[in-house]
Amino acid sequence: MAGYRLTVCLPREARDRLEDAVADAMEPFRIEGDRPYSDDLWIWDHWRITGGASGCGYRVRPGHEGDARLVHDQPLRDGTREPSRPGRCAGGPRGLLVVGEDRERAVRLAGVVWDGWRELLREHPPGRPWRGYEPVRSAGPGTHACTERYRAAHAVHLAQTPAAAFRRWADGVSLDPADEKFRFALFSTSDPGRWIGERDREEFVAREAERATGPCNLLTVDGWWWEEGHRPVHGACDDPATCPHTPPAAPGPAGTAAHLAGLPDDTLLVYVRCHV
Repeated sequence: MAGYRLTVCLPREARDRLEDAVADAMEPFRIEGDRPYSDDLWIWDHWRITGGASGCGYRVRPGHEGDARLVHDQPLRDGTREPSRPGRCAGGPRGLLVVGEDRERAVRLAGVVWDGWRELLREHPPGRPWRGYEPVRSAGPGTHACTERYRAAHAVHLAQTPAAAFRRWADGVSLDPADEKFRFALFSTSDPGRWIGERDREEFVAREAERATGPCNLLTVDGWWWEEGHRPVHGACDDPATCPHTPPAAPGPAGTAAHLAGLPDDTLLVYVRCHV
């Protein structure tokens, strides 16, 4: 069991009964719910609207910080209310929120990294893989010596071109100020041959964009629990294997973030943290 971040998408009419509407949308996926169904739909055991006070929810579009339609954190169990951080909230109408922009930037930059590595491979010999350098590990009295041999071999491996050339290239890439927050996550790597070279472009871009920005998991307006990277499951159907409904499309590596960005401006987005 672990904490899980989820955006619950609701029609605009849900604003007047927001907490009840979130509860209704979440109910089909409650562990040990009232009806028998597939274990694939037993997901959570408690949840709370949050994200404004911690800053991990949504960023408010400039000029809308005081809008009464914004959603803020539910009170804690003792009734304490935590105010949202400046410019942040736990949700609201999609048109008031910054949606998908970070993921779009991360997708673009991950593509730049993959393309940069492939370009360097055209200019430099590929080098030997790590398995050609890795010493045999041992346990017991010689463990420290083995660790030192491992570090020395790793240093030799990483000194090869194009790995060394890639690090020089990455250090020299000029980023827009809004992209600088992704420099460490996407441009800092000690072993690009394994980190980049062992995946095709689509897989690399999708995985690294998610790693840089965090997962974007959704409960859609029409009842699909959509965990990024996995097939959605429908709350209206007892068994995903026999569900006749068409799941939401996943357009490219942006996936669920692109789905959010394409919703009508008045769709309510509510950031929920649940225990799964």
